[in-house]
Amino acid sequence: MKKIFLIAGMIGLFQQAEAQWVADGTQISSTFTMTDLNGTTHDAFTLFNQGKHLVIDFSATWCGPCFTYHQSKVLDYYYDKYGPTGTAVKDAQVIFYEVDPSTTLADLQGTGGNTQGDWLTGTTHPVCNPSSASSVVSKFLTPGTTSYGVPAVFVVCKDKKLYKISTGITTESGLRNTIASKCGVAPLSNDEILDENFSYELFPNPAGQLATLRLNLDKQSTVSYIITKSIKYPFIGITLVLFFEM
Repeated sequence: MKKIFLIAGMIGLFQQAEAQWVADGTQISSTFTMTDLNGTTHDAFTLFNQGKHLVIDFSATWCGPCFTYHQSKVLDYYYDKYGPTGTAVKDAQVIFYEVDPSTTLADLQGTGGNTQGDWLTGTTHPVCNPSSASSVVSKFLTPGTTSYGVPAVFVVCKDKKLYKISTGITTESGLRNTIASKCGVAPLSNDEILDENFSYELFPNPAGQLATLRLNLDKQSTVSYIITKSIKYPFIGITLVLFFEM
């Protein structure tokens, strides 16, 4: 069964398999569900309808490049900051999706015979190990595809459009900025201010005539803000509506 997968470390084969993923900007037309090891089912369209984006890591326990990427912990850092119980804007879900249906729990724990190591200890985002991965993976593949390279990381924005994410991005801020450029989420910089005593929601983003900034404060604070006009479109005036919640 494993021979149908092409490992990313095999450069020539991986380049051939790379073309099998659908093009960036493709919109997913129907939902899919993923059940994690805790028995929690995640419905993609439910996430999108809640205004969230999905980051999904297609990997296999026997894949060396997959394990190297997993050990970077970038998806854990992203999940911890932007996931459902994150420290910043809770606008993301992150899923590790095991693509090999023969993978066992022991393989994920690092004690099986088909693994690169322990995939679970210290992993904070949900892990899925389905008996068949085809119903989910097929959403990301061109029709008729029978082989593909792993690891393959995608973001699916709330508008249901998907984009491939480079596994060379191994910092949380770099990943956020990449996803911001695809999905229009905030922040658009490496500013770590969200780790302090508040979080915020800015919507819509990008905005036209009206934007709403909602600050969630956990204690009494002095807040200052600056509104600047676009250099490219200096004639556009934006009205900012502020909401403060304690």
